[in-house]
Amino acid sequence: MFTLSQFCPLVYLYAFGRDILIVNEASVATDLLENKAVLYARRPTWSMVTLTGRQDNIAFMDYNNRQRKARALLQGALNPKAQKQWGPLLEEETTHLILQILQSPESFKQHIRRYLGTFITRFAYGTTKVEDSVLTLGDEISMHTQQALRPGRWVADTAPLVLYLPDWFPGMSFKRWARHARTKFREYTGRPFRRARDSILDGAETQGMVPDTLRDIIAGTSKYKEEELVSAASSIYTAAVETTYAVLMNFLLLIMAHKDVQAKAYQEITSVTESTRQPRLSDMTAMPYIDAIIREVHRFNPVTPVIPRSPVRTDSYRGYRIPQDTWVMFNIWAMTHDTNIYKDPHLFIPERHLPLEHKDSAKDPRDFTFGFGKRICPGLNLANAQIFLFVTQLLATFEIRPPLTADGNEEEVDINYSSTFVRSATALSSRSSVYR
Repeated sequence: MFTLSQFCPLVYLYAFGRDILIVNEASVATDLLENKAVLYARRPTWSMVTLTGRQDNIAFMDYNNRQRKARALLQGALNPKAQKQWGPLLEEETTHLILQILQSPESFKQHIRRYLGTFITRFAYGTTKVEDSVLTLGDEISMHTQQALRPGRWVADTAPLVLYLPDWFPGMSFKRWARHARTKFREYTGRPFRRARDSILDGAETQGMVPDTLRDIIAGTSKYKEEELVSAASSIYTAAVETTYAVLMNFLLLIMAHKDVQAKAYQEITSVTESTRQPRLSDMTAMPYIDAIIREVHRFNPVTPVIPRSPVRTDSYRGYRIPQDTWVMFNIWAMTHDTNIYKDPHLFIPERHLPLEHKDSAKDPRDFTFGFGKRICPGLNLANAQIFLFVTQLLATFEIRPPLTADGNEEEVDINYSSTFVRSATALSSRSSVYR
C-alpha cells in the first residue's frame, strides 16, 4: 500500500481566494519548521477563532512576545524538573480514576474526562475540590473550540467579508453562536483567575501554576506579566484535556483490538510491580514495551493529523515560491504512515519501536505528533507522563475486551475515528471494559 507522501511531498491548492500548501513529507516539515522556525512560527488566521474569543490562546496567537512568554511559563511549569510538584498529584488522580472505573466501568468515558479536567484544574489553580459545573463548562469550551476549527463549516472563514455585515442580516447566525461561545469561554477562564487573584490578595497560601505565578507578579518579582499568565491559563484546558482524551480513547480502541499486545503489556507491568502495587512514574524507564505501545498509538492515529502554519513573509523552497500568508498544512498522518520511515504503516506493531540487535528502533512518532519548531507542544513532558500512568494502571487492573453480542461472542472491533480537528476513536462502547 502506498501513501500520499511517496508521490506528492508538496501539494498546492488555490481555494476560496487563499493559497494552500499541503506538506506530506517529514524532511520538508523539518526544513520549514525547524530550519526556518521563526518564518513559519505563525498560525493561519481563523475568523471564528477571534469571534469565539480564542485569539489570546497561545495555540492561535501570532508568534509575538506575549505568546513566547506564555509558552515559556507553561514549559517552566510542566517540564521534567517541575515533576516533583505535579507528579504526586498526577499519581493521586490516576489512582482515583482507576477506583472510579472499578465502581462503575460502564461510565469509563465520563470518568476519564473528569480525571483529565480535575487534574489540570487542580494543577493550574490549586483547587482542592473541582465542582462538576466547572468540568461541564470546560467540556463545553472544548466542544466549541472543535466546532470553530472545523474546516468548511463557517462562511466567515471562506468569505471573511461577511464579518462586516450586520448581525440581523440573513445568514449571520454564526455570529450569535460565536457570541455565545465567547461568553462561555470568558466565564470559564475569567472566573477562576479572578478567584485566584482575590485569594492571593487575601493572603491565602494556595499552590498552583496560576496562584504561584500571580503571587510573584503582584509582588513585582516575576519576569512575567499578568496578561501572559492569562494566556497560559486560558490555553491549558483545551490543550491538556481534549488532545490527551483523544490519545487515551485511541489507546483503548487499539489495545482492545490487539489481545496479544495487551497480554505482553500486562506481563511487563507485573514483572516490574510484582503485582503488589500500582505502576508509578518512576517505573517509566523500566517498561520499554509500554513505551513502544504508546509510541505506536501516536503513530497509528495522530490525534492532530494536520498542523497548520502560515509564513510571515514570502518564502522560496526547492525552487517553489510560497507566498506570505499561505495556509501551509503539515500532514502529520502522511508522515506517520510513510513507508520510507515505517514498514507496514497501516498495521499496529508496537515492536517496531523496540531496538533490535545492531539496529535502531523506528523514529519516535512523537517527534511529529507534538509539533515542530517554535510551536512544539509545551506540555509534552506532562502528556507523556499522564499517558504512561493511565496505560499502566489501567492494564494492571483491567482486561480490555470488546462488548459481547447476543449469542455471547465478542463483537468485531471497528477501528474508526472522528473527522474533527482533534481526531478521536468513535467506536468505543460503554460495555468494553472487563475487570481482570
